[in-house]
Amino acid sequence: MREDPPKKDAAPPVPVVDFVVVRQEDIVERFFGYGSVRADRAVRVASEIASTVVELVDEVEAGSVVLTGQPILRLDDREYRHLLDRAQALADADHAALEELIAEATSLKSLLATSEQELRVTQDEKRRVADLFEKGQAAKKEFDFANLAYQQARRVKQGYEMELARNGPRRLRLEASIRANEASAALAELNVQRCEIRAPIAGTIDELSVDVGAPAVPGSFLFSIVDPTAVEVPIQVPAAVYDRVRIGAACRLASESMPGVTWQGRVARVGVKADQSSRMFSVFVDVDNREQAIPLIPGAFVRAEVEGPTYADGLLVPRGAIRNGGLLVARDQVVARREVSIKRLIGEQALVEGDLKSGEYVILSHLDRLAPGATVRFLEQEKTSLPPSPLVGLRTGGTP
Repeated sequence: MREDPPKKDAAPPVPVVDFVVVRQEDIVERFFGYGSVRADRAVRVASEIASTVVELVDEVEAGSVVLTGQPILRLDDREYRHLLDRAQALADADHAALEELIAEATSLKSLLATSEQELRVTQDEKRRVADLFEKGQAAKKEFDFANLAYQQARRVKQGYEMELARNGPRRLRLEASIRANEASAALAELNVQRCEIRAPIAGTIDELSVDVGAPAVPGSFLFSIVDPTAVEVPIQVPAAVYDRVRIGAACRLASESMPGVTWQGRVARVGVKADQSSRMFSVFVDVDNREQAIPLIPGAFVRAEVEGPTYADGLLVPRGAIRNGGLLVARDQVVARREVSIKRLIGEQALVEGDLKSGEYVILSHLDRLAPGATVRFLEQEKTSLPPSPLVGLRTGGTP
């Protein structure tokens, strides 16, 4: 039966908002990717000849550190040395035969010159006797003897010419035989050298697959060497940032298997095309293990953080705070609007320019319920500004 108490219009509640304080600072863009470490210099050595392993020099084994040119193993070279001796002997015999042909050619030229002179003499004598015979001053027998001497001199000259003509091809055959035997000797000598297998690079023997007495055939794997002082990491980065990755940029690497350990490298080269299916391109990072506290071993799977361009005196805000080309800020707990334009999207954040000033409180929540002039309360009295060097959200997977 009691009367209702008088009603009063309650003031609408002041919304409590979350915010971030923006600071003008140098913004460093970073890109993320994943990749497997591989040795920058690694070789697999195979046999080039067929033979048998007769020695492991200095008892080398997997894990042995070797220098460039150091002998690693030796193969049986006796067969190739015999082939070398035989080819050299054949080449020497051909050289001797060639010298004989050269001397023979010299002699034939001298005899040919003499026969040509004799032919001219007998020809003149034949003409003289023929004139006398026609005049009746010489007997036919004298003419026959003069003609016979002429014919004999001509046959002698022709014989020397024929021998000299055959001398040339014989010399060519000998010269060809000499070249063939010398080539066989050079090949045999090369095979003798191939029987001593040396390290093509300095490094550590990663795998040794043969022992003394093992057969070797051309192409069969013998050992591998890895140079651990320098490694390369190919990482995949989105094609959207291709124009912002530069050669020489610093890169930090980390591995989940070694928490708390990082390695420093630099971009050595950039791939020239992107993968059509993944829209990613390759960035190759070089790491000098001599400059690292702990070496980065080949085969490790790492996460890479590549340093991109730096934007001086930039203002970075969360992308979600931007509505219709503007931001809502709180000034003395009163909402105001700042017109901005996005200069660069950096993952979940945006680098902006416009009316926003360093030190202003950018509102992050209740954006669809607030309007300029409204009063707000802060969720916290103090809020940390965005990190000075934000990390880019463009990555191959995972969370930075």
